[in-house]
Amino acid sequence: MKSSLRAYLLSVLVASMVMTGCAQGSKVTETDMRDRIETELGAVEKVTVMSTDGQEVALDLPVFLKELPTQGNDLQLSTEPLKQEDVRFTLVLYRKQLAPLVVTVGEKASQFGESTYRGNGAIYFYQWVHKQTGKGLLAQKFDSVLLSAEDLSRSSALGEPEVAYISKVLATAIPETDKNNKQYTLFPYYKLRMGSAQRPLEVTVLTPTLISVPFGREKHNFHVDGKLFSRLTEWLPPGEKEERPLDPLFKATRIRVEKTGEMAVEKRELDVTQTTVEQGTAHQIVRLLQTGVLMKEAPPSPGTEQFQLHFLVNGTERSIVFYPRYFKLDQSWYAHSELDQNVWKLFENLRM
Repeated sequence: MKSSLRAYLLSVLVASMVMTGCAQGSKVTETDMRDRIETELGAVEKVTVMSTDGQEVALDLPVFLKELPTQGNDLQLSTEPLKQEDVRFTLVLYRKQLAPLVVTVGEKASQFGESTYRGNGAIYFYQWVHKQTGKGLLAQKFDSVLLSAEDLSRSSALGEPEVAYISKVLATAIPETDKNNKQYTLFPYYKLRMGSAQRPLEVTVLTPTLISVPFGREKHNFHVDGKLFSRLTEWLPPGEKEERPLDPLFKATRIRVEKTGEMAVEKRELDVTQTTVEQGTAHQIVRLLQTGVLMKEAPPSPGTEQFQLHFLVNGTERSIVFYPRYFKLDQSWYAHSELDQNVWKLFENLRM
């Protein structure tokens, strides 16, 4: 069974109208239903989207109502309910003097009342609501910004001119449509914690032109003006901190995996200079290494060697030797938990 999105959102209203007509002994015509649907849509005064962790953001109502009729073609009524773990967010249409319309949205299905809809229309509907939600997140009025550089463990509260500039940049951000983007954050891992009367917003700067905003189980990526990143480096310069022992590895131009032990790894090389995706992966590897705990002395029994990781830094190769619970860089030993497996997964995922 297929239906338009209008009937999808208002099927409960139409059903109740039919039941009322039957109870009163009158016949409800198709024209009556169409007029009722138009009236109910006209009663909508606010539309919001709720995340899976209870956050709520308002959507642009005129844009939503204008584009709504073009969404949701090719919907198919399904006997398989939308599972809770597949829910991405909840769409709420608030109406004047009427109960709100609530639609639970997943990537491949949506549920309205007791009815679940699947098919291409449900997929397009999810993508459309996802896009509208992203725009709503950035359209808020922000009154404060805390800038932090996570890799440097430093932060700074920005002033009003800086807040105004960042708000202007976010207002012109363009949504990234590729949800399979594998971009990790580049050093020094800038984050913007935006204060707002509506809801706080956390912005991760992935690359000089790409940012990411979490919303429950969803993640919204946007392309922004590269001048923003330049400003961030002025406000919180990446060089104003004494380097930790592993920090020089952030400057590696190549990382090479070598199978030298028991772990089932493949010989692989990562050219960090190729794209920001490779560069972000390299920086994420270093961040994983930094979770290791520096030991005062070498372990008496480190176990069997797993594999080696070679970093080319300023023309010099620096090698890390992995063991089941330890790794060694130069003459320093670090304790870790499954770090060797997690590092290798980054190489595997990059190839997919």
